Amino acid sequence: PDLREQWKQLMHSVVKFQAQHEQVKNNFAFSFVEGSLVKAVRNGDWVLLDEINLASAEMLESLSDLLEGGSITLNELGNVEHVARQHNFKIFTCMNPANDLGKRDLPTDRRNRSTDFDAAK
Repeated sequence: PDLREQWKQLMHSVVKFQAQHEQVKNNFAFSFVEGSLVKAVRNGDWVLLDEINLASAEMLESLSDLLEGGSITLNELGNVEHVARQHNFKIFTCMNPANDLGKRDLPTDRRNRSTDFDAAK
């Protein structure tokens, strides 16, 4: 196509995009829904995090304040909200030994803050 035709196609795409944008401007395609962990922190429930050694370093870092007795921070809605743990809230973590296929050990700093129970014996 010649240059004029390419500009017409671009203009058509822009107009189409603007129309779609106007249709969804006040309608969110996605919305934040509080998960089980946040609800448990708010309500003082107990939580079991199974296979904690399979969590990514980023996930463990995001949980670090909560695991150390602090709060959890939410910023999904564009604002920052610190959700303080209710006094009865407890976290229990489980993991399989690192020698199992595909498993890795929990980082030392996390492991040192835990109490180990060997259920294999």
